[in-house]
Amino acid sequence: MNVFIIGSGFTKAIFPCAPLNGELLNAIAANDSNNSSSKLLKRYETKDIDIEIALTRLDIEITQVGSSEREKLTQLRKDIVGELGNFFGAASKFCASDSLITEKPWLADFINRCFKSGDVAISLNYDCVLEGALDCCGKWTPKGGYGDLIGPPLGCTIGFSESPVKVLKLHGSASFEEGMDIGKPQARPIGLGFYECFFPRSAHGKNFGLVNGTTYIIAPSYVKIPTVEIAYLMLDAIKATANAENLIVIGCSLRPEDSFLRVLLANFGRQGPHERKIIIVDPEAKKIAKGLGNFWSSDVEGLIVPIPSLIQTSVSCLVNSISNINYGCG
Repeated sequence: MNVFIIGSGFTKAIFPCAPLNGELLNAIAANDSNNSSSKLLKRYETKDIDIEIALTRLDIEITQVGSSEREKLTQLRKDIVGELGNFFGAASKFCASDSLITEKPWLADFINRCFKSGDVAISLNYDCVLEGALDCCGKWTPKGGYGDLIGPPLGCTIGFSESPVKVLKLHGSASFEEGMDIGKPQARPIGLGFYECFFPRSAHGKNFGLVNGTTYIIAPSYVKIPTVEIAYLMLDAIKATANAENLIVIGCSLRPEDSFLRVLLANFGRQGPHERKIIIVDPEAKKIAKGLGNFWSSDVEGLIVPIPSLIQTSVSCLVNSISNINYGCG
């Protein structure tokens, strides 16, 4: 079993217009000069700010102001999260489809050759491009596709086999919905919005969601507070990295601020045997690998396989590296 860590660079490889973290706030603000994202940019008087830094500043500010201002800033934060959900939601251009798979042969090649039954993908993305592509290629179903706890409404998985590949979305998803428990009004359970725009094959003609459900994502601040469902996904990710044969990083710079990723890397690295590898596919793969060497403060050259190129030109090299052939090609 292999574990993949998928970052926003993967989506950008498929959709060149897809924004990375440093571009995301401006991309959302461009839709409406008066929306909350625009207000946040104006608040910090800059056009070039990473959304994580901006929201972290906002979180700190919320703790330092009076109750009236705190309420206003908390609402601003909530509205920005809503705009993020809409940006990657059902009307988004960042969705998989059969035509997309046909138009991008490398993507079909990647899904079909690199993912095997039993593999786990840890996705940091709000969009559903990865799981949508897996769905198009028959490698994802709503039955366990997001782990054991997050699924569509009761009965909607009838007729589906267990998902060959699990996708653990640790930051929430455009396809996650926050609902209401009639018996416990204070509870906000997380379920799956099972819509054809996200899952072109398995949800074709179905389109089920939670009653009065709203998109659930965790704001990209350095302060991330998970629900219990996301906390369970994090535990599943820890278990998966402990048992993985290889850890494959695609489109993710492994920024040190994301401390949970460091936990996953350390968990993988401590297990052995030595044949296990961390394979990094990124134009900056060697720089990322050097950063991991500093993290471990030891010689990890034999553990890390950098492939310093774009995923769309590196599928065969990645397949060979997974199969212990020609380490470091590309």
